[in-house]
Amino acid sequence: MATHGLPKTPWSALDIADLPPPEALLLDAMRAWGAARTPLPAAALVLAAEGAEGLAVPMDALLRTAGPALRCTLCPETGPDEAALLMALGLAQHNSRSCALAMLLRVAAPLPAYKSMGAVLTLAGGMRALGLMLANPFTSAG
Repeated sequence: MATHGLPKTPWSALDIADLPPPEALLLDAMRAWGAARTPLPAAALVLAAEGAEGLAVPMDALLRTAGPALRCTLCPETGPDEAALLMALGLAQHNSRSCALAMLLRVAAPLPAYKSMGAVLTLAGGMRALGLMLANPFTSAG
């Protein structure tokens, strides 16, 4: 699947203070996951701020399978892989599965990207069920 021609992600190299709250929560949880010796509890602790600690399991599966490059917890800007994951989750939440997969292909090789889709759909659906709506990257800049 070609990934060229997709719009630039609205969260690329963006100051994390400018992210919408659901995206900021996910980014904080992803970075906590990446920085911890025991990643699953670290992500769950961050997600618990919004009552979403149960979503740490699909997040763990996504990050282990896709293997994105995550920045440190204090880095002030989003990294390319982080922005692509946020965009993939937003697209999945807004029923653009093929576009979400295309964003995952920016982060991972085809097989890990395909394997990550179940976790992406679970995480995006769980966020929606909790009322944490991600921005649709194709219609708004976040």
